[in-house]
Amino acid sequence: MAHGDQVVFARLDVAEALGIWRHATGRVVGIHPARGDDVAVDVEFAGHRILIGYIASLFTRVA
Repeated sequence: MAHGDQVVFARLDVAEALGIWRHATGRVVGIHPARGDDVAVDVEFAGHRILIGYIASLFTRVA
């Protein structure tokens, strides 16, 4: 996953919990190291605050 990639939620339950449409497309606006080999990302969805520091595995890159 790289800065500027478009992503959707891989975990639809997380999208619903955050009140974001299940199939909304977001854009990676920041990348941070996390514990171990994990990466945390900041994702911007139109009409919502930027999600800051979410584990990248919660998202799937849009091809």
